[in-house]
Amino acid sequence: MTTRDMSGTDRRRVSPQTLNRPAVRVARRKFLRALLVAGAWFWALWGLLVAGVPLAVERWGGDMEGLSYDAAGGPARWVAFTVGAVVTAGWLTLHLAAGGTRRSFVEGAARAAVVAGGVFGVLAVLLAVAEERLYTSLDRTWQGTASAVPLDTPAGFMVTAAGEALVVVTYTLVGLAVVGGYRRFGAWRGTLFIAPLLLPAALADVATATGMAGLLRRGGPDAGPLAADLGLPLGAAVVVVGGLAAAVIAAVVAGRVLRSVPVSPEQRGRP
Repeated sequence: MTTRDMSGTDRRRVSPQTLNRPAVRVARRKFLRALLVAGAWFWALWGLLVAGVPLAVERWGGDMEGLSYDAAGGPARWVAFTVGAVVTAGWLTLHLAAGGTRRSFVEGAARAAVVAGGVFGVLAVLLAVAEERLYTSLDRTWQGTASAVPLDTPAGFMVTAAGEALVVVTYTLVGLAVVGGYRRFGAWRGTLFIAPLLLPAALADVATATGMAGLLRRGGPDAGPLAADLGLPLGAAVVVVGGLAAAVIAAVVAGRVLRSVPVSPEQRGRP
C-alpha cells in the first residue's frame, strides 16, 4: 500500500529532507496564524491601554509616569508562550498522524515565531515611542523604557526590536517544551520538570534586560530607565548574541523533549 504524507506525496519516492518540507510548511502556517491572531488582539488591547490610561488620568486627575508595557514585564512574551503551549497540546498528535514528525513540528514553530517575533518587536518599539510622545504632549513625566539600549537612534530601534523578536521565538519554543514535559512525565513530575525548561526564557530576559529575569540586569523594579545600558555597541552585542543563544537553546530543548514524548505507541522513538 502506498503511504502518503500530509501533502499527498508518496513517502517511498522522496528523500527524508524533501518529505519534511511540506510538514514544516503546515506547522509554520498553523503557528503563524495563531501567533498573529493572538498578537492582533493583544496589541490592540495594549494600544488602548497605553493611550487610554494617561488620557483618563489627564481628564479625571491623578499622577502616573507611564511605562505601561515595560512595567508589566513585556507581556507579549506570554502571548507567545501560551500560543506555543496551546497549539502543541491541541495539534501535535494530529500533526504526527498526518505524516509529520516532531522535528518538522519544532522547525515550523520556530520559523513562524521568527516572523511573528519580528512583527511583535517592531510593534513593541513603536508602542514605546508613541507612549513617550503622548506623555510629552500631556506635559507629564515619562520614565523611559526598560530597553538595554536607547531608542533615540535607528540602531537602538533595530536592536530593541530584534531583542523582542528573539524573546518571542524563545518563549514560543519554551511553550512547546513545557507541554512536552507534561506529556512525558505527567502532572507532578512534569511540574518539577518545568524549572529547567524555563532557563532559555530567563536567558532571553537577562540578555534583553526585559521581563522578570531582566530585573537582575536593571537592578530591581525601581531602577531608572536604561539602568542596564552598556552603550550601543556592547549593549547590542549582548542583546543579539544572548537572545540568539536563548532561542537556539530553546529550539534544541524543545526538539529533545518532544522527541521522547510517547504520543502514541506507533510513534514511540520516531524523530
